[in-house]
Amino acid sequence: MPVDQCLKRPACHLLLPSLFFPCLLLAQEYSVPKDEFGYPDFNGVWNFNDSTPFERPPGLGEREFLNAKELAAKFARLGAGQQRRDRREEALSQRILEEPTDDTGAYNSFWSFYDESFPNQRTSIIVYPTDGRLPVTQNGVITQHSPPPSNPCNDGLVVIADRPSRISFGAISCDRPEDFGLASRCLLFPQSTGPYIKANSYNNNVLIVVTRDHVVLNTELGNDPRIVPLDNRPFLDKRIETWTGSSRGFWEGDTLVIETHHFNAKMASVFMRAAAYGSAENMVLTERFTRVGEQAMEYEFILNDPSTFTDQIRGIVHFSRLNAPIYEFACHEGNYALTNMLRGKRLEELRAEGYAR
Repeated sequence: MPVDQCLKRPACHLLLPSLFFPCLLLAQEYSVPKDEFGYPDFNGVWNFNDSTPFERPPGLGEREFLNAKELAAKFARLGAGQQRRDRREEALSQRILEEPTDDTGAYNSFWSFYDESFPNQRTSIIVYPTDGRLPVTQNGVITQHSPPPSNPCNDGLVVIADRPSRISFGAISCDRPEDFGLASRCLLFPQSTGPYIKANSYNNNVLIVVTRDHVVLNTELGNDPRIVPLDNRPFLDKRIETWTGSSRGFWEGDTLVIETHHFNAKMASVFMRAAAYGSAENMVLTERFTRVGEQAMEYEFILNDPSTFTDQIRGIVHFSRLNAPIYEFACHEGNYALTNMLRGKRLEELRAEGYAR
């Protein structure tokens, strides 16, 4: 029985991790269909929404899997969350129709996808180090945190040392365009590049297209395709840096393995929605894509960056097939809002000096 079918059965959800392994081992019995080139067929749209926390709660120690009670509580919590969103959406829609409001409802739940047809029963995305936590950073490595959305110019609320800005959203200041986060400038989004670990229910879809000599991974958020050769050509010269790096792929049985070097030095080693760790300049990323069912794929990443961390990082995310197309993501918010935020900050400074009304 494919693992995605097994996971749809309530009994499977309630198994203790020690008894759950046989269910996972059934994935080995799954025969991956082949495409016209004889490769495992990965073509299609895959959703990587995964409610598993990136780092393991400290109280769980080195326990990798949820127990039966915790797993049941997780599913109950996810179900209750969907009910709350539905009620809030209904109330918001009614209020917008009946009362004057500045809330257009633009970012309502219509734009988010919360289903997890291949749920991850782990206690954290990170499985190594064995405590499920990010390893210690090297001496002198800079960690930046995004300011709260209510304070996009970061007026002293979050101490962010040194340029360049490697955060995703907000800014380290509104002094110049380069101080804004990469997503705020429409340059790079947490979901745009590997590793795919930043699930937050929004645009977490990737279109995979495999040809004889290449695989293309086009993530919906940002529309930034990664074109990965499969023909054993060498990596690009180190002097040619791109945001998503130089990637080369190969097949290891039914697993697609992609290794990536030469990321842009202005990108963080671990690039999250609200935090950025170090620089990806010397990072080597290895990704492994393995289909384990008709609708299920296991995605594993290994991040080696001795310039940023004292140990490697390994994580596992569950992908689910999405039988729907992906659409253009046009980043007009950043294109227009960036100018307005800079203008607003200059007016604020002029008013403080008594030069503007």
